[in-house]
Amino acid sequence: MLSINNPLNSRPFQQETDEEIYNRKVQNAKGVALDDFTLNIAKSFLNRPYKAHTLEGNQNEKLVTNLREFDCSTFVESCIAMGLTYRKDDISFDKFKKYLQRLRYYKNGKIKGYESRINYFSDWLYTHEEDGLLQDVTASMGGVEWKKDINFMSTHWNKYPFPKDNELLEKIKKIEEKVNGQSFTYIPKANIKSIENQFLNGDIIGITTNVDGLDIAHEGFAIRLQDKRVYLLHASSDFKRVMVSDKPLSDYIAKNKNQTGIMVARLK
Repeated sequence: MLSINNPLNSRPFQQETDEEIYNRKVQNAKGVALDDFTLNIAKSFLNRPYKAHTLEGNQNEKLVTNLREFDCSTFVESCIAMGLTYRKDDISFDKFKKYLQRLRYYKNGKIKGYESRINYFSDWLYTHEEDGLLQDVTASMGGVEWKKDINFMSTHWNKYPFPKDNELLEKIKKIEEKVNGQSFTYIPKANIKSIENQFLNGDIIGITTNVDGLDIAHEGFAIRLQDKRVYLLHASSDFKRVMVSDKPLSDYIAKNKNQTGIMVARLK
């Protein structure tokens, strides 16, 4: 395995504020081409700690920023928000937070309770293709139609922070009905290796699953290494850190019986 997982710097993130981390990374990335920026930012977080449920624990829903530790989705969202900000004249931390909020919530980032958070990756991709932030390239890369009943949240409501809130549960069910009315494609895992030449560095990867009611089990970024193969740059719950997969993406997914393929997106 190539040595890309070696630490890029030793400065302790835990001693910095999110704004300090953001400003330092944007400053260090000055001069990087727009198309390369998001992946360069993602690589700069290599070996940062994995932490689940960083968005939970607040009595009222609000924007949470955490550039010190990530789960797979907050890692992807944070890097994309930084990439979107870098493309504009205003690259302030406040502008980054606005993009992060827009990525995480419906209606261009309007926070109105837990139900305003976009919880399913397929819906997240659909929403942001509609609003012009992302492009779903799955079909153009050889994806096939994918139809599945999405209801994991409502059927596992006891695992979420509000098990006794029946009104919120009904709102979540309506969101799931909307998601189930959308049309999606995916690339079966047996086909990934054959279309590797179509990946761009920094493509957003959502890994589909056969778990009942769930669309995506994991997410990260495509990264092409020196061997010309495509790997996954992601916040790993198994290894508890941001890292590059030890195997190419196609092999990484092939070994997992619960992972069925991928969806692929790009910044517009």
